[in-house]
Amino acid sequence: MKKKRRSTRWKVTNVRNLFLAFQMAIVLVLSGGHVYGMADEPLLNLSLKNVAIKDALWEIEKQSKMVFVYNADDLGKAGKISVEIKGKTVREALDICLKNSGFEYTIEQNTVVIKRKVAAKTTNVQKITVKGKVVDKSETGLPGVTIVLKGTSVGVVTDMNGHYSITIPLMGNPVLVFSFIGMKKQEVAVNDRQEINVILEEDQTEMEEVVVTGIYSRKKESFTGSSQTYKAEELKMIGNQNILQSLKALDPAFNIMENNQYGSDPNRTPDIEIRGKTSIVGMKEEFGEDPNQPLFILDGFETTLETIMDLSLDRVASVTLLKDAASTAIYGAKAANGVVVVETKAPVQGRLRLSYNGSFEVSFADLTDYNLMNAAEKLEFELLAGNFKSNLIAFEEANKIRYNNLLYNVNRGVNTYWMSEPLRTGLTQRHNVYVEGGDSQMRYGLGINYTNIQGVMQESRRQVMSGNLDLLYRKGKLSYSNKLTVDYTKTNDPIVPFSEYSRANPYYTKYNEDGGIDKWLENNEELGVSVPNPLWNASLNSYDKGNTISIRDNFQMEYRPWNFLYVRARFGITKSTTDDETFRSPEDTKFDDSVESLKGSYTDMRRESLSYEGDFTITYGQLLADVHQINAVFGASCSESNSDYKSFPAAGFPEGNFTKPSFASGYAANGKPSYSDSKKRTANFYFNGGYSYDNRYLLDVNFRADGSSVFGSNKQFTTTWAIGLAWNLHNEGFIKNNTNFFSMLKLRASIGNPGNQNFGSYKTITTYKFNNWLLNDFGTGLLVDAFGDPDLEWQKTIDKNIGFDVSMFNNRFHVNFDYYYKVTDPLMASIGIPLSVGVSQRLANVGKQVSKGYNGTIKYAFIYRPKERINWTTSFTFRHGHSYYDKIGKNLDQYNKENRSNSLARYYDGGSPSDLWSVRSLGIDPATGKELFLTEKGRITFTYDYADEVVVGNSEPDLEGVLGNSFYYKGFSCNFYWRYSFGADAFNRTVYSKVENISKESLKQNQDKRALYDRWKEPGNGAKYKGISLTENTPISSRFVQKNNYLILESVRVAYEFSPEWMQKIHFSGMTVSAYMNDICRFSTIEDERGIDYPFARSFSFALSINF
Repeated sequence: MKKKRRSTRWKVTNVRNLFLAFQMAIVLVLSGGHVYGMADEPLLNLSLKNVAIKDALWEIEKQSKMVFVYNADDLGKAGKISVEIKGKTVREALDICLKNSGFEYTIEQNTVVIKRKVAAKTTNVQKITVKGKVVDKSETGLPGVTIVLKGTSVGVVTDMNGHYSITIPLMGNPVLVFSFIGMKKQEVAVNDRQEINVILEEDQTEMEEVVVTGIYSRKKESFTGSSQTYKAEELKMIGNQNILQSLKALDPAFNIMENNQYGSDPNRTPDIEIRGKTSIVGMKEEFGEDPNQPLFILDGFETTLETIMDLSLDRVASVTLLKDAASTAIYGAKAANGVVVVETKAPVQGRLRLSYNGSFEVSFADLTDYNLMNAAEKLEFELLAGNFKSNLIAFEEANKIRYNNLLYNVNRGVNTYWMSEPLRTGLTQRHNVYVEGGDSQMRYGLGINYTNIQGVMQESRRQVMSGNLDLLYRKGKLSYSNKLTVDYTKTNDPIVPFSEYSRANPYYTKYNEDGGIDKWLENNEELGVSVPNPLWNASLNSYDKGNTISIRDNFQMEYRPWNFLYVRARFGITKSTTDDETFRSPEDTKFDDSVESLKGSYTDMRRESLSYEGDFTITYGQLLADVHQINAVFGASCSESNSDYKSFPAAGFPEGNFTKPSFASGYAANGKPSYSDSKKRTANFYFNGGYSYDNRYLLDVNFRADGSSVFGSNKQFTTTWAIGLAWNLHNEGFIKNNTNFFSMLKLRASIGNPGNQNFGSYKTITTYKFNNWLLNDFGTGLLVDAFGDPDLEWQKTIDKNIGFDVSMFNNRFHVNFDYYYKVTDPLMASIGIPLSVGVSQRLANVGKQVSKGYNGTIKYAFIYRPKERINWTTSFTFRHGHSYYDKIGKNLDQYNKENRSNSLARYYDGGSPSDLWSVRSLGIDPATGKELFLTEKGRITFTYDYADEVVVGNSEPDLEGVLGNSFYYKGFSCNFYWRYSFGADAFNRTVYSKVENISKESLKQNQDKRALYDRWKEPGNGAKYKGISLTENTPISSRFVQKNNYLILESVRVAYEFSPEWMQKIHFSGMTVSAYMNDICRFSTIEDERGIDYPFARSFSFALSINF
């Protein structure tokens, strides 16, 4: 049995001397500072017959105890020798072994460096010119094929007839790489030939696609699950913002829920779902986590949504979506919501290479959905609403004076457009630099990334600075890899929300006569009218900022004793610290009625987390008798996540630049420092087996045992399973022997029961808190903080899926379709309990949820001429889903009652999470101006009764998706994508709160134009909305539910990839320039304000990618 060798392989580069000095320093440290001199060199004895020179050197290295440095691949070609050495020094032994080998050595202290002999500088390097022709299988010449000398930037392109001629240095064993769009890349050794003709084969992309699950990889053709993989190039066709925005446009199953409250706020993480929801909607705050969020895997380890959102697209190699039970089952009780697997780029071997990717983006707010009154309209509206009338004579006169003053402002041209005040043109820049290189034994990569996102609101910013070091080492059958990443994120948020500007009345001036900013737009103490100036609060030294530093290190070791078996061990650790500070100046208008000791506020929050996970897998894969393909994965994993949270509030600050907590007079009212910590542990054992007969009939079987501290102490372990079947009809003789239409025709079906653990720590056990404000003689007491349930069942989902994949007409036509049916049973929810026990609710199992739907993609290449590098492809994605609750009973009635006044969501058996519940409305009675309602039994009435609530709409679209087109012409490309949605209903909150329901207090704010023009005015008037003078509360009815059909131009990209010939002239390996436009225009059937506290944005960007 051979022993492991210590020799270190290296490449001759400009940094060789630096590398050698560094290694020698390490050797001196490890050897305790001992250095051999000529006098104490050991004497060697060798007796070797017909052995490789590198093996002889290994024997010398062992006997001499010196460190040998050489290129193992290069030295392995030096041939074999037979030697008899007795009583020779190291130098004498080396002279004998390296004689006539073409290699030489140098000895520096106790390090021996062996390298190939270099010809004298006066000797010219011999060159050779290679000519030939590149054709396809029909022997037609291919123009535009790129031929590059491997490991260099030397290259040429074939002419119109496929001919080429390239001159290369004749050193070592040169290899030419032939590549062409739509064809398989070929590597051909020159072997002193001067003519090389090559036949390129078509690249069956769909057939060669690999599904990466994060634990194992499998060819898509032999995989039974529903999955889709996207390369970095496809992601960048949509935009250069982040992974999530690209996936939203590319995959119909991936959905980002639009956040109407916070729009394009760069510091908000989105709500995401894959193929609908598996948990009760509206419980995100209750659990502390989103129970419908998919699982994210980064380089084989679990990670957070925020990490994926901040990950630079320039670091991404591929993203795989795992959708059904057969594909997600390897993650067991964590995968009911789907899995997003992200793989980052690995260093490529070869010479030292440098790549740069940068982009600059300009963004501006999209305010097209705002329809606010101007100054004259708003004043007229207030007059009609009776805002200047009073039953008291004294107030009547004051109201008249106030009206005249406002009218004077309007007549002199005051019509302030407040919404532009907090906005700016956002300038965003992203930069990524990556250095990589190495050989077949060791590869390295060092990257630096900087992202600076300026939001469209002033003081809104997100900065991400990160560095990553990638190392890969392979020695025989053993390989190691390590990926270290350090991220630093800095955030700033505006203190004054956008809604305070959009609601400011236009008849007020921004500045006073002296050009200064007044604290109040109006402060009439006699009438009790106090309107704060948002510009005043924004001009103070208030701030809302935070920073996060995160360190991730992922280590992997893999051993392959045979080609059909490998063993892998992985360990990952993540440490992060987040600090958030918020300060409100004592001069802020919100403190105007506070006592001096409570004016001004400061809050400091600090979160620290440490998580680690490890896994061990054994993977087997072998083809038996040329028809039986067997794959198996056995594994175990464990993880632990620890988090600490501490915060404290402070109040009472002096005016001026005194913003730190040391200037506070004390804690806020009823406030004190708080602290909490949590721990979550998991342990898992899993098996995945795959069988394929003749690549026609496929079977996947998955089994996993999960243990988690999230669930009840009596139910901490559970099992999940999945079975997948598939039939590759295109490999059947009755198809492939009779037609060449199909390159893929596959039927799939799967069933399994993945689970969900997104419920936070300590939700299932009874926890206590210290009663330290009521001490007694026995010490500090305890109070129940939350009640747990030791028998709480795991939330699992029976996931059924059928689908098919079709590729036809030489890969010009593709169809992918899936139909799913999911039953989550039991659900988990917080239910109310009597307050007499000391807490108001606890986590419990309640009922089940059924979700079903379909999604798919259709692609067709109208023009497909890869030989001429011309392509036009149209894609159409679509999805539809529907869910409903069952066996919930009255467990969630507390939420139904709480939602009556502010939401249309209800929790009833048979009801859908997307159903909109309300009392039906027949509109406004033309005679009285009052609203007419329809009872549950169909009777017309003027009385609104919650007992008459029925389903009046559904927010789930009948059909939604993306229509895309991609053009490619000899380096030039253009892509654009339209998003569509039809059939959904939506609650129009703008109509409800800014057209009607305008109270006396709300008249201090600007309103929608429809409040003036579309409301009932007199008998016989057929209006949509109640009379202007009616300021009483209007309950939510079906009148405020409208169709929400829309069409959005989501992405446009124009790019150009420079030709290899021109790149060779400027000594670049490649360069691409791109221009993007995102969310350019939107057409909708509903007029509802979008981006309430932070507006949505449109963006234009320019990107540059250079490889040196």
